[in-house]
This record gives sequence, structure tokens and C-alpha cells, in this order.
Amino acid sequence: MGRVTDEKGAPLKSATVFISGSQRITACDSEGNFRFNHIDAGNYQLSVTMVGYFAYSQPISTSGKLTNIDIKLKLKQTALRQVNIGKDNFDALFKIFRETFLGKTKNANDCIIINPRVINFRTEKGILLADADEFLIIENPNLGYRIKYLLKSFGYNAKIDVTLYDGETSFEPMQGTAKMQREWDKNRLKAYQGSFMHFLRSVYQNRALEEGFRINSINTIKKDHMGNADMEYNVPTVWFDTLVQPIDTSFVAFKFKKLLYRYFPRKARSANDDTSNAEPVIKVRTVSPSMTIISLYANKAIIDKRGAHRDFRDFLIEGSLARYRVGDQLPFEYQPPTKITAK
Repeated sequence: MGRVTDEKGAPLKSATVFISGSQRITACDSEGNFRFNHIDAGNYQLSVTMVGYFAYSQPISTSGKLTNIDIKLKLKQTALRQVNIGKDNFDALFKIFRETFLGKTKNANDCIIINPRVINFRTEKGILLADADEFLIIENPNLGYRIKYLLKSFGYNAKIDVTLYDGETSFEPMQGTAKMQREWDKNRLKAYQGSFMHFLRSVYQNRALEEGFRINSINTIKKDHMGNADMEYNVPTVWFDTLVQPIDTSFVAFKFKKLLYRYFPRKARSANDDTSNAEPVIKVRTVSPSMTIISLYANKAIIDKRGAHRDFRDFLIEGSLARYRVGDQLPFEYQPPTKITAK
């Protein structure tokens, strides 16, 4: 399936190769070769890491068969990092990082970062920045996963309370008793329902309304001098056949500018019978805690049946859904029970 070498073409034995957001991870053999079997059609982020070399990531879209991929890793220049963050300072910065990176939910609060000292912190113009030379090892006892997170970049601006981070994730299911597994199954389903993965999968299947998502198109968002937002959006709920265009049997194109996203399973299902042609404009003074605003950077996002999209920068998520970060993530292998009881 692929081969990993250095810049001179020498094979890199034991380089770690994984598909980000999944449970698929392997090591290169003595010739630098690696293989993943049974790859379904979809969007993937192929990532490679090895001590002493810069991490490598490559987005791949496939209809079910990957051709041979040659990957060259660049050697890092040997240099000592200047360490000028004392223990007290590190602890304070790590506390901020932990909350803004993992999220502010119960699942996030219960996560444990096993090796926090691999994180490199610095500040620039009041913005907290971070990266890591090794995998962050995160244990999520509520969802039953041990996560390896390759942190490429992280930035938190406290003035406007905005967090941006980029990295690749590998999931390993934890082992436990039958009772623990039942609890994990329950918690995973709860984390899945209403999640962005759930939403994109339902968009792919053209079942967003049936799955409980109430979506409205947003006309304008204006802020006054106090920062309060006036938002105008159309009613009734938009129909997804106007936003989604099939590309082939594996991918669909999702096209919009800005959407108001709410997860109300029972209310949304009852609204499916609304066939009114009227589209009044509603003005809302504030965004309620249950609302999320989703913006699309480009003119479309290409998504697959797993809820994966090609570029992590495709969407900007603001509001309720933005609270759910690494501490509530599930691997793309996760599948909910056939029959789901709404929250």
C-alpha cells in the first residue's frame, strides 16, 4: 500500500503510519513498507510520524482501493529548545490548554492526559500557542478509548475566547468488563447523538430531518457596539435536497454559506410534515445555548458515508456544538445501534 523513506530514499523501519480519526494504525517493516487492508471508499487523512523527523499528513479520497504511496520524511535539525517556562507557569498554561483542547463537557473533564510534558508552550501577543514532538496520550474513561493525538498546532486567544488546533488522532478501544462495555456503549451513543459526525452522516444519507436536525439558512448576522448579535434566518427548515448534490456512489457535495443548526429530535421530526411555501424572516437578538452556527469556507465540502470530509478547515463551528472537542470525539469506525432512542 505504501513505503516510507528518508529524503535520501533509505527505508524508515518502524515509522508509525495511521489513518487519522480511526483505529487504523501500523508500523513500517524493515523495508519501510506498510499496508492497510479493507479500506472502504471515503475521505482519509494518512499520517506518518517518527522520532527525529517532521510529521507527515496527506488527505486521500478513494473509491475503495489505494494505490502505492511513496512518503518521504524530512529530518529535523538537531536543536535544543529553549526552556523558560517554570513548573508553576507550565501548570497554569496546561490548565488553560486542557480545557480549551479537550472541551468543557463531563467526558472532557474526566479525560486524563498521561504525558503533558511533551507539550511545548509559548505565548505571542497574548495568544497561547502549543505543539508537541510526540503523541499526546489521552485516556477517555467515559467513552472507553485510549487516544494518541499528534498535535501539530494549537492557539487560544483569551480576549475573544477562540481556540484553533490541528492534529491527527488514533483511537484504541480500552479493555474492560462486560459491565464497563455496556457503560461505554451507552456513553458513546450519547456522545454520537447530535454530534457533527452524526449530522454529516445524516446529510450524506439525506436523513437530516429524520435524524432530528433542524436546519435554517441564515441571511445576516450583525453585531452592535456592545457585541450583541442580531441574526436573521429563514423559516421553515431548509430542505437538504437543495444543499446536497451526489457526486458518485461514495461522495456527496454539501453546499451552503451559513446555517443555523439545532438538534431537537422530537420537534424536528414533527416539523417534517410542514409543507408551507411561506418563508418568513425571523430576527433573533441572541443565540440560545442550544444553537450552533456552521459556516463553510469554500463553496462546497465533499463528505462520505462515515461523516468524514476532506479538509479540517472546511467548516467553522460556533456556539453549542463548539463545546464538544477531543474529549467527545469518536472514531470513524463507530456505528450506533440500528434502533436509536432519541435523547
